[in-house]
Amino acid sequence: MNKKVDELLQTWGNDKEQVPDFFSRGIDDVLNSLPGTTNPVVDIKPKKVKWVGKGLIAAAVVTFGLIGSGFVSPAMAQVLKEVPIIGSIFGGSTDSSIQIIDEKGLATQLNETVTNNGVSLTITEAYFGGGRLVIGYTIETDKVDLQSVGNAEGVPLNFEAKINGQHFDYMADYEQNSEVGVATGIIDMSVGLAQPLIDQPMLSFNVDEVSGIKGSWNFELLLGNTATSEATKGFAPLITTTWEEATFVVERVEFTPAQSQIIIDRTVPKSDIGNYFFNVFDENGTSLGFSGGSGSAINDLGNGMVNFKDTILLPGREEAPKGLMIEITNNHGLLGDPANYLDVNVPLAEVELPYTINYSNGSKLIITGYEQLEDKTVLHYDIEGQLSLQSTFLMLLNKNGEPYIELTEPERTSLDKLSFKREFEKSEGPITLHTDMEKVSTIDWKVIEVDLEN
Repeated sequence: MNKKVDELLQTWGNDKEQVPDFFSRGIDDVLNSLPGTTNPVVDIKPKKVKWVGKGLIAAAVVTFGLIGSGFVSPAMAQVLKEVPIIGSIFGGSTDSSIQIIDEKGLATQLNETVTNNGVSLTITEAYFGGGRLVIGYTIETDKVDLQSVGNAEGVPLNFEAKINGQHFDYMADYEQNSEVGVATGIIDMSVGLAQPLIDQPMLSFNVDEVSGIKGSWNFELLLGNTATSEATKGFAPLITTTWEEATFVVERVEFTPAQSQIIIDRTVPKSDIGNYFFNVFDENGTSLGFSGGSGSAINDLGNGMVNFKDTILLPGREEAPKGLMIEITNNHGLLGDPANYLDVNVPLAEVELPYTINYSNGSKLIITGYEQLEDKTVLHYDIEGQLSLQSTFLMLLNKNGEPYIELTEPERTSLDKLSFKREFEKSEGPITLHTDMEKVSTIDWKVIEVDLEN
């Protein structure tokens, strides 16, 4: 048996509390399967199990029977604290990008516990990078029935957070699963910070309510590790672009496997503050996607101009592109007048391909072909002009005007041209491509090119 646990069990026995055989055998079985024990081990890959900690915490097998029978004592609690955590809560997430954090060992292992008002809250691990802060936790209590919580279903913890003493803007999603007095959960935050950070920032994470129980659970957590640093590709291009009265400075670019971000300092007319939008592409003009964004506090310069920072969040990437093309659009405050939009319907079997749709801003979408396969329908097209046209609204309709479900995001098919494909569900018979466009263009755009190699 593990020496530390053995010593605790001996102490427990000396306190005239008998150690049940099933408990001792269970601890032996678990610890003998862990790396770093003195007994021989057999390398057997565990089966996938439900996320609720059955495969995450060695003590879970033991505590299930003990809690269920009411057999818990302070001495037993101390023993269970010494039983090591196995695996990662992140590995059981429903979010594949959080699973990547676990797979690549990017999380900082913390395992810090605060107990207050009969509730033990443990921060097991955390990841910070690419404008994303992810926190894994467990809750143990018999004061309330812990609930499972999905996204948009509630907030299991009420907290205040600071990084290096500064508040930050964030949007959070939650996952929590519970069973037998124990809950395991994840808080996933997209964050916006006004200032750059050191490699290992300090997170102040102060919780004042857990599952409806008021109290105080305060943590000071040092974030970051070597694996995260090595997986992060960071740049400070400081590229400045002026467009009419507006000025944009690309200050920071950061790519990580879990999420990426671009920080742009923006000085614009106060009257135009909400009219600019960004789309981000690699050096070849392929979209890098979009995962959200935020803005810093607005600084009124007093001359009709305002200054603030935009944080653009992108999906994670293993490698950084060689460059960026950041498309800025300005809608001049004209928010989609329905009278200015035209429906476009192209019966694909009746037109000669390639078929060109001309937009009022000079851009073109060229339908080059389509395939009605046994399991899906594939639409092929090229674009010219505005790069964001590659992700424009497109639908395929059957003869009754009913839409086919789109299965995938647009995929680049050639680097020689701006060629793409989209996949829809299986279709039969004649199909029609449906889209819409402005009759008179109200949106201007400008592209900032950023070299990330020199």
